[in-house]
Amino acid sequence: VLQPKHRKNVSLLSALLLVQLTACAAMTGIIWMVQIAIYPLFARLEGDAFDDYHTRYMARVTYVIAPLMFIEAASCAACLYLGDWQKMTPSFLLLAIAWASTALIQVPQHAKLTPKTVPALVHSNWIRTIAWTTRTVLLASMAFG
Repeated sequence: VLQPKHRKNVSLLSALLLVQLTACAAMTGIIWMVQIAIYPLFARLEGDAFDDYHTRYMARVTYVIAPLMFIEAASCAACLYLGDWQKMTPSFLLLAIAWASTALIQVPQHAKLTPKTVPALVHSNWIRTIAWTTRTVLLASMAFG
């Protein structure tokens, strides 16, 4: 269980850890749906249908994912600051991996995505899938262990 630096922060830290766990668990569910269903199905589309669907997907998914990712990052930063940073570091590193993979791998792949490049997107997305899944397990053990 994560312990605060100062006794008065016990309930705040617990609440922030639960917020972080909730956002992370939501991202884990989303990333598994993307990994197993959404990304592989992109390859079944062709031509204008592919371009239209992909453009609409990117515009709409941002409204779901961006708030969760920012809530996750803010609550992680607060837990690092208020709590035992050594216990939070593995969780933070997993979040950094997911964010770095998003920014440096998946976003550039989406920018030039075609039906033929979808398998590479699916393959590289395992980085985020594993990072968010592992992070959810880790945070749950911190919150309830």
